[in-house]
Amino acid sequence: MNWLWDFVETAHDRLGDREREALWTRGTSNDQIDLYRLGYVNQRLPDLSYPPEFLEWCWKGKRLRDMFVLPLTNTLGQVKGLQFRHVDPKEKGYSDYTPVEDEPITFGLAQAMPHVWRTQAIWLVEGVFDVFPIQRVHPNVIPTLTNRVSDPMGRLLKRLVTDLWLAFDMDEKGREAVRKTSWNYREDFTIHDVRFPRPFALDGKTRVKDPSELWETWGDDRFGKFLQGLTC
Repeated sequence: MNWLWDFVETAHDRLGDREREALWTRGTSNDQIDLYRLGYVNQRLPDLSYPPEFLEWCWKGKRLRDMFVLPLTNTLGQVKGLQFRHVDPKEKGYSDYTPVEDEPITFGLAQAMPHVWRTQAIWLVEGVFDVFPIQRVHPNVIPTLTNRVSDPMGRLLKRLVTDLWLAFDMDEKGREAVRKTSWNYREDFTIHDVRFPRPFALDGKTRVKDPSELWETWGDDRFGKFLQGLTC
């Protein structure tokens, strides 16, 4: 699947000032943009040779209009899938192209692996944009991309780590995910429930519900100091 890597590299080269600024406002640094090979696509696909199943996936209602490209990797650093997210944060939802079913893949798995090996611990968050502000303090962080740990990912983690740091969303769905994960893996890991504060968001009306929103409210320095105060 070399075309996936070529797609990621071409999309990375397409990032302009507008897209980079949008990433900055969502907690992503320039170093992280390069480290994770974040990219951009707007309707016109890079000029590559694609498998028919990808083209079929693209045109089945997956309009890749004004999208960030986020590579999904395995532990070896190979790109095995793609996630597409709107540049405009008001446009909710995302699309995953994941042709691989026989191994665990997620965003940033390759980048986290050296730190996972070193610490024998991993931080789990729900979404991609929760990764970036945490990664600057704890680089052994990956997203589950849902509010649960998939079976393939669970099997991988049992081979790699002793400690799970669950930094899921602070809403009821996130708290339920923590309870279920803690119960399902109670005999396999030492589990740490990361309870983030819930101040009012920037709109002054709603409470923050995830690490990304807390970073937006607190800023890098205060958010980083909070994380540094947690033993890992």
